[in-house]
Amino acid sequence: MKTDKAALVAALKKKRETEGLSIRALAERIGVSFSSLARIERGEGEPDNNSSIRIIEWLGDDAREAGLSFENVALVHFRAGKNVRAKTIHCLLNAASCIKASHRTNASELLSSPPSDAELAPSIALSKPEMEEMAQQLRKDLGVEPDERIESLDINIAGVDVFRVSDVEGLTRECAEFLLGEGAQEWSAMSVPMDLSEDTWAILRNDKHTVERQRVTYLEECWHILLGHRLTRIAKIADAYGRTYDSSEEHDAFYLAAATLLPETAVRTAVEAGESAAQIAEHFGASVELVEYRIKRLGLWRAYKDKTVSLNS
Repeated sequence: MKTDKAALVAALKKKRETEGLSIRALAERIGVSFSSLARIERGEGEPDNNSSIRIIEWLGDDAREAGLSFENVALVHFRAGKNVRAKTIHCLLNAASCIKASHRTNASELLSSPPSDAELAPSIALSKPEMEEMAQQLRKDLGVEPDERIESLDINIAGVDVFRVSDVEGLTRECAEFLLGEGAQEWSAMSVPMDLSEDTWAILRNDKHTVERQRVTYLEECWHILLGHRLTRIAKIADAYGRTYDSSEEHDAFYLAAATLLPETAVRTAVEAGESAAQIAEHFGASVELVEYRIKRLGLWRAYKDKTVSLNS
């Protein structure tokens, strides 16, 4: 990207004012915090790469006219921490390109397609009852009983291929070793669309993690695809990589994955029976941390910890 902060600020302010948007309204639209966007417009400090990606996408043709563009862009669902090292993103971007090439996908179209209005619109968070019902329905569709353990890594979705790093043809040895070594804890999984209509996908999962973590991570990616979530955009800007991040959609995908692995009725019954998180985790093939997350989100923590309450006389 042309690293001209003045050009970015001028283009941003001009389009925002032309469209009659307040800084707060624009911040909500493009997913950059109000305080960050206000500082960027005032020219205070440098916008980080993640903010730059969202701003340049929103600017569209105005950005190109100002000489602002990406060196390349990859469209993915990216399960990882909000902030990860550039090398991790670089290697995952390369893995995505290799997977597309092996499927004879027109990678240039996928790398350069502009965001749609739907991608730029604010996400809509699902309610807890909606997500519990959706998780229960998926288990029914898979023929799994409410108290039965589900092996999520065996779930197949039509049009979705699943890869491990060792399966990716053409990935450099350096990137493969990094993703499974030094960078292994910075990413969990990545979903890549194989066509512009998003009918076919590839999921890359990190098989260096514990199987319990892989189970919930894989389900998260499945739910991203099944819900039609917006794609994360990874881009290289001035020799560094950044990515967009939608906390609402990440939350919903994780909640649904946890609810699918640990169904509400079974967790409630287990807590009422006095079972420990470790016992529940062993039965369902999940981590203790995930079980405790479910117990808390279902409002069962007080009962689980047997916290009695009383009024002072």
